Amino acid sequence: MQLLISVWLPLVGGVLSSFAIAWLLVHTRDLHLHLTGDHPTAGPQKQHEHPTPRVGGLAIFVGILVFVGILSASGGTLWQAFLGLSPAWLMFGLLPLYLLGLDEDIRKATSIRLRLIVSLIAGGVVWWFAGVRIQSAGFQWLDAWLVGWPWFSFCVTVLAVGGLVHAMNIVDGLNGLLAGITLVMLGVIAVVAHGVGDQAIVLTCAATAMGVAGFAFMNFPHGKIFCGDAGAYLIGFVVAVLVIALVQRNATVSPWFALAVVIHPVTETLYSAWRRIREGLRATHPDSRHMHSLWVERLRRQARASGHRPWPGASNPAAALRTMSVAAIPCVLAMLVPGKTAWLQIICAAYVTLFVFIVNRLEPPPDQSSFLDSSVMEEPPQ
Repeated sequence: MQLLISVWLPLVGGVLSSFAIAWLLVHTRDLHLHLTGDHPTAGPQKQHEHPTPRVGGLAIFVGILVFVGILSASGGTLWQAFLGLSPAWLMFGLLPLYLLGLDEDIRKATSIRLRLIVSLIAGGVVWWFAGVRIQSAGFQWLDAWLVGWPWFSFCVTVLAVGGLVHAMNIVDGLNGLLAGITLVMLGVIAVVAHGVGDQAIVLTCAATAMGVAGFAFMNFPHGKIFCGDAGAYLIGFVVAVLVIALVQRNATVSPWFALAVVIHPVTETLYSAWRRIREGLRATHPDSRHMHSLWVERLRRQARASGHRPWPGASNPAAALRTMSVAAIPCVLAMLVPGKTAWLQIICAAYVTLFVFIVNRLEPPPDQSSFLDSSVMEEPPQ
């Protein structure tokens, strides 16, 4: 309770500033939409019907900066605790990746290979300068490698950070989906970090959550602004750093807790890549067969048959809520047993099984699968 009282001003400042920037971007869209607009015909994974600003990452970034700025101005023990996570070096790793994502959001011509390389470099900065490293995997022989061979820990950390950065971008497909999943993840991480007394991670979770929450007010349910690559990369980077640091700094937290928290975006990414390769496509080939996309099509087919829209008024936010509910299951369960490796392994394996089961159940019949190559899908009339 004392921690919450001490940070109420940064909390309010962070969420209000994020909301203000998102509101401003939405209400000045006519001035910048020709640059920032995400068009529904830009790819088969698009679910919206009208050009929409995709620079919500600006709001998230500003919200985090305002939180940190107010916290630093107040000084005291909380600010000193926050400095224990090397925020300057983390920003040094994040900023090039964030700016590259923002460039893609505006120019829409940034090489995906370049973005991947920069995300891996960001992981390298995290390991080398911030000292955030994967040194435990829950298997004795692998832990010996991670501790005894620094280069191996370096490679694993770099791949984990870079991989989650792009995995979070993949699940950013519906109004409120990425924001909702992120808030659940950050809440679970914060609860476990508070339980082990790690104030630096609690504060970083709070700062990021306020930035995401302020943006979410304009993103859900009507999707007036999208997170964009910059926002997704920022979120992926921060969540990766937090779960790695939590395990590294607290021996009572199992490394499988970290995996359980991020298991949905990781599973979505790996399963999508495997499915595409199996079908003779590139692993990065865009399509509309992610879990959230399949939920949209299922709800739209049901709405066409019944003539009624699903709550809360359209298939897009309704599908986001269903996907969020599924993705939250392993996070909440992991929060209950953060130090129980065997239970966490069962949670991870069970979720992968559940994911594959749901996705296969949601796949439409062959004669109704034309949506997979469609960029805009009709909603039933009001």
